[in-house]
Amino acid sequence: MSDENPKLLPESVKETVEFWRGGLAGGRHVQVINFHATPSYRRDEYRRQLEACARYYEPMSLTDLDDFFAGNWTKPKPGLIPVVFEGFRDGIDVMLPILEEFGFIGWYFIPSIFPGLPVAEQRPFAASHHLWPAKTEEYSGERMTLSWDEARAIADKHVFACHSRTHNFITPDSTEALLQDEIVTSTAEFVAGIGRRPEVFAWLYGTQTGVNPRSDELLRQQGYKYLYSNTKIQKLQ
Repeated sequence: MSDENPKLLPESVKETVEFWRGGLAGGRHVQVINFHATPSYRRDEYRRQLEACARYYEPMSLTDLDDFFAGNWTKPKPGLIPVVFEGFRDGIDVMLPILEEFGFIGWYFIPSIFPGLPVAEQRPFAASHHLWPAKTEEYSGERMTLSWDEARAIADKHVFACHSRTHNFITPDSTEALLQDEIVTSTAEFVAGIGRRPEVFAWLYGTQTGVNPRSDELLRQQGYKYLYSNTKIQKLQ
């Protein structure tokens, strides 16, 4: 583990593996696919992937996730959560039509500061905050993020989750000021931008509950129901 990529677990690796094994053996299965930048030159690849997924998985909404955790999943196939990270514009221009073609619900995880940045600040911000757009620039000199208007237009059909404020991670020693900004301020920016309070949160590097109890407390206070991490989706309340 390096300081540049701190994948923190509240338990041992052995305990984590046993958790996975027990969950799979008990049939508790939600399939998640992670996307980041989704450039148009890979459109056909994404379409083939989701066409294959449509044969084996059902779309999954936030209500469906509630039902899954309550033991009330009744669909004939496991649920699929396609996560589109970071808030890049190609997540709307390229990925959204493919998701909708095959009936899937997109889960968009957005750092709340990103959509509101002026165009001239977006690329420097991305470069300094672990946000990597496609290697082939499709929007040179233009807006590279989705807009809050675009998010609002599809928020009734797709899920928008908070990916912190500045695409940041936490450690057991993260300060109160950082947690307030990345959780409380980001939630307020989401409400202002999209018109509703997000119910799902994810840190950079997918930190779980138990790593920083104050973070867990603030997430619950802000009304978050789920924390998305590298190894699981955890119910907060």
